[in-house]
Amino acid sequence: MKWFWQRDKKPKREKTIPEGAVRRKLRYTGRVQAVGFRFTAQRWAQERGLTGWVTNLTGGDVMLEVQGTPEQVEGFLTDVATESTRDGAFIRARLVQCDDIPPVPEDRFVIQNVNF
Repeated sequence: MKWFWQRDKKPKREKTIPEGAVRRKLRYTGRVQAVGFRFTAQRWAQERGLTGWVTNLTGGDVMLEVQGTPEQVEGFLTDVATESTRDGAFIRARLVQCDDIPPVPEDRFVIQNVNF
């Protein structure tokens, strides 16, 4: 008999680097804080199967690292650009930094609450 507080443990996902993966460090400026940008970025990343993280910076910008296939990463960049130019959009993000960096083993895309 299981008690209600006893839950089946979910198997841990393995942190890996997919074959052919690229990783980009992105910095956006504009209207990117207090408009749901981090949560929207997380949703887009998850929909595209990307891993990485997003966080607010103290100066008002947002920093991300996204990892996946080149097509997935380019699709993510397109998502941000398309949303930022849509009439009536809350998010108005302008890409000011896009650096290729080495991929790292990870298993998901997370919102970090650490400010750099």
